[in-house]
Amino acid sequence: MLSGRSRGFTLVEAVIILALVAGALTMAVPAMNNWLTKSHQHNLANAIAHSISRARTESIKRNSRVTICISSDQQTCTQSGDWAQGWIIFSDIGSSRTLEAGDEIIYYESGDTSHRITATGNQHIKSYSSFVSSGKSRLLSGALQAGTITVCAPGQNATTVVLAATGRVTVTYTTTPCSS
Repeated sequence: MLSGRSRGFTLVEAVIILALVAGALTMAVPAMNNWLTKSHQHNLANAIAHSISRARTESIKRNSRVTICISSDQQTCTQSGDWAQGWIIFSDIGSSRTLEAGDEIIYYESGDTSHRITATGNQHIKSYSSFVSSGKSRLLSGALQAGTITVCAPGQNATTVVLAATGRVTVTYTTTPCSS
C-alpha cells in the first residue's frame, strides 16, 4: 500500500536536468578538443625525440653511421614535407643520407597528419639527422649537426625537439604560440 506521494522525477524536473547536462557538455567539449590536440602534439614531439635518441644509440651499438630521415612511405627518404608525415631510421653504410642497397631499415614510424600538426626542422635537421659511431650528430660533410624541430598545432604553444651537436635530444614546452 502506497502512502503519500510516490518518489520519482516530474517531467519538469527531468527537462531541467537534461538542460543542465546539455549546458555542461557544451562547455566541456571545446576544452576536451583542446586537450586532445595538445596531447597529440606532445606525443608527436616525444616520438620524434625518442626516435632520434634511438638512431643515436643504434649508431653507437653498430659502430657505424645511422640516419633518421623524413619518409612518407616508410621506404624512402624525402626532402619535402615535414617530420609529421613519418620517418625511418636506417644503417647508412654508404653515408649517403638515402636508403640504398645494403642499408637496413632499423625502425619506421608512420606519420599522423590528421590533426593538422606540423613538425618543421630548421636548416640543419630539416629532413634528416645522421649519427656517427661516437653517437655525435654529423652532417654528411662531417660538420657538426644540431638544430630544432618545432612541433605545432593550431591554437597551441610550440613544443620543440632540440638536437645538440653531442647527439643529445631534449623536448621543451614553450610559451611561443603556434600560427593558425
